[in-house]
This record gives sequence, structure tokens and C-alpha cells, in this order.
Amino acid sequence: MKLKILMTTVAALLLAGCQSEFTTSQNESSSSANSEVSSTIEESQARSESTLSPEEEKEKAMMAELPDVSTKDWNLILVNNWNPIDETLEIPLEEAADQKEIDARIMEPYENWMNAASEAGYNIFLASSYRSVDRQRANYNNSIQQYINEGYSEEEATKMTEDYIAVPGGSEHHTGLALDMIDSEWLNAGKGLVPEYDTQETQHWLADTAADYGFILRFPKDKEEATGIEYESWHFRYVGVENAQFIQKYDLALEEYIELLEKAGKTEVR
Repeated sequence: MKLKILMTTVAALLLAGCQSEFTTSQNESSSSANSEVSSTIEESQARSESTLSPEEEKEKAMMAELPDVSTKDWNLILVNNWNPIDETLEIPLEEAADQKEIDARIMEPYENWMNAASEAGYNIFLASSYRSVDRQRANYNNSIQQYINEGYSEEEATKMTEDYIAVPGGSEHHTGLALDMIDSEWLNAGKGLVPEYDTQETQHWLADTAADYGFILRFPKDKEEATGIEYESWHFRYVGVENAQFIQKYDLALEEYIELLEKAGKTEVR
């Protein structure tokens, strides 16, 4: 009888041990499986990141550094040949240099920039700033007619005009945020708003310091496809310091920057 009880007890202990080992084995297997899944996901993510193209890597970096701004901010208004200005928009204009008007909100950064230019020994002439839609229309039509008078067809004249002159309603000058600037010596030498102005030390200084005051070179080289306008070495645009420094750092056209902000969902009125 005692032997039978002893054998029953031993069997129970053996069964309990087996169950414990089975449970432990199950837990270890589950833990191992979870670890393998986690490792697989991490490896997959690493592989995915490592296969990003240089363009995708650049966009990823840019998205991570975007300023806290919105495409609806007044200083980021986008006006071009396919985004005409809202003609009901009220712009607070104020007279700047040479009897030209600019948006009053950029008067301080503009004057600070020009004071710095003067201290650096440069005499900058403000050739053009705010321009009404009616005035733009006159400039546009006059340019076409001038090319026609030179013997070009109307189609050719229109194409040549639109290389440098925005269609009425599509000019940044309607915003009061755009400035055409050259130095007085260049102007007095009988030269004007031409790409070759970038041969001058003053243009280099303007381009190098613009972002410090919230301005960008609006129509840079190799961005014609994005902007719809040929390279203009004299045309600067106010966007604010944060935006200007970001645009300069990543060599963007304003259109490309706006597209990036839209992709990041930065489109709400703040």
C-alpha cells in the first residue's frame, strides 16, 4: 500500500515537472518569436531607409527641419503665372526709397538691409517694387509690341516676353514683397535689369546677405521649370528670416518650398 502511494506521488511530481518545463518552453518560444518579429521589423525598416534615393533622403531631412509656418502666412503668398493674385487683397503699402512702394510690414527689414549695404560701401538702387495689375498689363503688352516691331511673330513675342515678364495678375510685384535692385554704378553705366548683373560685387553681396534679412533671390539659376521665369539676378522677395534661411540652405525655389509645406500639411490659417 505504501509502495503504491509512493509511486503515485512520484508520478505526480514527474507530471508537474513536465508541465512546468512545457510552460517554460512555451514562454521561451513565444519570447523568441516576438524577438524575431521585432528584429525582422527593425531590419525591414533599416533596409527601407538604406534604400532611399538621395532625393528622398534630402526630402526626409527637409521635412524634419521645416519651420513652424503655414502656406497661409502673409509673407508666403505665392503669385506666379498659374497662381494669380487675389485682386481684392488689401496690401498695406508704404513709400520706400526712390518713391517706390512696398508692403509696410517689410519696411524695417528692408531698411536694415540697405543700411548694411551702405555700411559695406554699396549704393543700391530700388528699380521696382509694388506694381498694380493694370501697370503690369501695360508692361506686358508694351513688351510684346516691341518684339513685334522688331520683326517677331506675335507668338514669338509673347514667348519672349513671358520669359521675364509675368502675365498680368501673375507678377510678384503685385504683393509689395518683391524688389528689383541694382547698384547705381551699374545703372549709370547704361545697364539695367539683366542676368549679367551677377558679375557685380554688389549682386554677390545682396545674394549672400539676403536671407539674414528675410529675403531670397526669387528666380535663381536652374529653377526655371519650377518658377516659370528665367534667371533674374536682380529680383529679391521677402519671405521672413526662418523661411529664407531654410530656402537658401536647401537651394529651393519658392514654389518648391510651398510644395514641401503642403506635403507636410502646413496649410492652415494660424
